[in-house]
Amino acid sequence: MPQMFIDYSDNIQNLDQKKLMLGLNHALFDTGLVSDAHDIKSRIQSVSDYLIGFGDNQQAFIFVRLQGLSGRSEEQKNLMTENLSQFLQSFQDYSAQGLEIQLCVEFAEMPREIYKKVFVKK
Repeated sequence: MPQMFIDYSDNIQNLDQKKLMLGLNHALFDTGLVSDAHDIKSRIQSVSDYLIGFGDNQQAFIFVRLQGLSGRSEEQKNLMTENLSQFLQSFQDYSAQGLEIQLCVEFAEMPREIYKKVFVKK
């Protein structure tokens, strides 16, 4: 069920989006906290309208927001975000000459009681 939203500043060039998503999905699955890889849903977008600080153009970011159902322990959430952060730090398939890049990972809980998921086959 985990949902992963990845935003990155458009001053990062030639980012291999598929490779980044696949690597993050593997990093999440490797925690052992996701029982079925098909439950992971990731999407990515380049952000052109952003401001870092007061407009320092030597800054860039890759931000991952992981949404999961409530009920996980702090240790489990920390393991997920740590694995994703470690993968982000090792990922090199982009160009960012002269930029300082902020790599961020957040875990956001979705209340289990009100989350709805339905499978439809057409």
